[in-house]
Amino acid sequence: MKKLHIILLTAATLLSISASAQSFRSGYFLDNYTYGYRINPAQVNEKGFLGIAIGNIDLQNYSNIGVGSLLFNRDNAIVTGLNKKVTAEEFLGKLNKNNFISLDESINILSLGISNGERMHTVELNARVMNTENLPYSLFSFAKKGGTGTFDIGGLYADLSVLADLSYGYSMYIMDNLSVGGRIHLLAGLANVNLNANNSQIVLADDKIAVNPNIDVKASGLPKIPVTAEGSIDTGNIGINTSKPIGGFGASIDLGVEYKTDFGLDAMFSITDLGMISWDNAFALNANAAFEYTGGSFGFEGGTLKTDLADIMDVSKIVNFKAGQGTRAMSMMPFNIQAGARYFMPFYDKLSVGALMTYHNAKNASWFDARLGATITPAKLIGFTANIGYGSFGATWGAALDLHLGPINLTAGLDSFIGKMGKLSNVPVPLGKFMENAHIGLCFTF
Repeated sequence: MKKLHIILLTAATLLSISASAQSFRSGYFLDNYTYGYRINPAQVNEKGFLGIAIGNIDLQNYSNIGVGSLLFNRDNAIVTGLNKKVTAEEFLGKLNKNNFISLDESINILSLGISNGERMHTVELNARVMNTENLPYSLFSFAKKGGTGTFDIGGLYADLSVLADLSYGYSMYIMDNLSVGGRIHLLAGLANVNLNANNSQIVLADDKIAVNPNIDVKASGLPKIPVTAEGSIDTGNIGINTSKPIGGFGASIDLGVEYKTDFGLDAMFSITDLGMISWDNAFALNANAAFEYTGGSFGFEGGTLKTDLADIMDVSKIVNFKAGQGTRAMSMMPFNIQAGARYFMPFYDKLSVGALMTYHNAKNASWFDARLGATITPAKLIGFTANIGYGSFGATWGAALDLHLGPINLTAGLDSFIGKMGKLSNVPVPLGKFMENAHIGLCFTF
């Protein structure tokens, strides 16, 4: 084994994912945003609404690394950070403790709201795709520098979930200026694949290499991974499980409160997607057999091992794995905590300024975002907002346009953008960390 290609290949796989159910944060600043209850369940709309198929589509992805963290230009050639022409300080200095890319797409199939201006009922059916993948700093450090010591790779993590989300919400004014609300989500898991390396280490000494893994791989729902009587994976029959397409069930809640003062200041606080889902693992694999190899001299130079270890790179020699039917496993939904305020100008109430802070909690992929925005709504039929902010992914901006053409309500905008781009084999790629969300929504009000 000369080059540790697995590091680069895994990172390239992460960065190839494109396109999150994050709420459209720029929508918070709009005056007449129909789906504002997704950010704050306490919102009570003036009118009812119906959305079918394209009621709300959010395409969001985010990462705290980019291609510029992994690839470098040396002597008019593109090389990886493992190349000896790239110093360890330069390569590792661009990485984080956890290096992740994540998505959480939401496509609205049906949405219905019934409101009289004082209280509101909502029903939604959404399809969601959530994916998070993480490579720990120590894995890159091991590949680049080697040396003696213990390298913790316990942060190695990947999860892909496909869900159907049916929700019911209710909001109401309990005082003239104070509204409260909540939503409950019933979740049906169509597919889940999870890899989690807990308490796994690589120990490297001058004359010894040891691997102490504790790696779990699980699959539920549509993925079909058959196992032979001997306990090995039947690779020839991997496919789709049509006999049991639903692999998990769960629930989550949204809670919110909003207060509107008499002098033009509105404030709100909400928690959304707080819940769990239980997966019935149709397939489970656990690799936990320690392995130690003694002999020779181990070292690294530019990501290359000085000793040829090809004779022990057979996975079956390193790890004894057990595969088969697993038990049910609980996983926590990524949740959001949001706080916001808006102030309507006393000299022109169709102009407002506001602030919104969001904390997103997810395993190995949590982030924070704060932004300031301004909105102008010169007539009920049109509203425009723009905002700027800063957070875990650096500086960002957003903008949205809201149109009310009779019963037709159209909203479109961006929460943020990818940032500085480059090209790799003529394919546009992000060079640094980024957060991007493109949103479009169409519904009919009544």
